[in-house]
Formats: sequence, structure tokens, C-alpha cells
Amino acid sequence: MSTTQTWYTIREASELCGMPESTLRYYEQAGIIGPIARDPSSRHRVYTDTDIHNLVAISCLQATGMPLASIRQYMQEAPQGKAAALRQIELLEEQAERLHEQMEDLLNQQRYVAFKQRYWRAIAQGETDEADRLVKEHQDLIHEVSHQQRQRIIEQSRFTTRRIAQESEQAQAYV
Repeated sequence: MSTTQTWYTIREASELCGMPESTLRYYEQAGIIGPIARDPSSRHRVYTDTDIHNLVAISCLQATGMPLASIRQYMQEAPQGKAAALRQIELLEEQAERLHEQMEDLLNQQRYVAFKQRYWRAIAQGETDEADRLVKEHQDLIHEVSHQQRQRIIEQSRFTTRRIAQESEQAQAYV
């Protein structure tokens, strides 16, 4: 009984896992996935079914918002099986907590929109006393949503700074 290995080009791998070709190259360079085999004649990357499986797993973890550092660790430890199980669970629990926090943020944002709808309905009906009461009643919510926005801006700034540093490191690696 013989089994044949299926090989995929980078374009095919990109289509199968839903990530751009440049991302696949970056993930290999950054150590998120292991070294990809090369076609002996062309030296182009060739992906195996296992590589595709790993890329789909990465894509799914990314969809949850898991940080790349956690994805890297997850993928590096996955082949260890039972020996890495507790650490894999820990990484997933950390991501579950991040998702829970995001869900709480979304619920607050939804409550804020509902509050503003009630506020503007009161204004439209000439009920300024009701509008003022709603603002006073929702001060904690207003503060929380405003705080969430400030935190998002800080995180975006940190992300941008990290991305610029990574791009600079990549540019220097090619020099």
C-alpha cells in the first residue's frame, strides 16, 4: 500500500487556508510555522497536507484574535502532544479570557447605543428632563465605553509600533 504526498504551491496553500502568500512567507520567516519544503528544481515553496492543516489551525486561532506570539508558541508546542497539553490548555484559556473581555466590551457598546437611542427619542419628543435623567443614569456606562475607547487607541498605538519595528527588522534582514 503506497501513499502519495500531495504538494501545494504557495498560491494553492494561500487559497486553501485563506491567508495571503506574503503572510505565509512571513509566518515561515517568523517561526510561526516550520520551514517549508522547496521544490528541488525550482526552489519554490511546496506545502504538504500537514502544512495546510497547520495553516488552517493558525487561521482559526487568528480569527479568535489570538496574538501571534501565542500562536507561535501554540504551533511550536503542538507536536509535543501530551507533554505540551497543559501549556496548550493554558494558552487557550488565556485566549478565552481575552474573548470574554471583548464580549463584555461589546455588550457595553451595545448598551451605550441603546441608551443613546432612548436619549434621542426623548429629545425628539421634547422630553429634555427625561434626556437629562438618562444621561445622569448612564454616567458609569459613558465612562466605561470612553475608557474602552482610550484603551483601544493605546493598543492600536502599541500594535503599530511593534509592526514598524518588525518591518524594520525584516528590511534589515534583507540588506
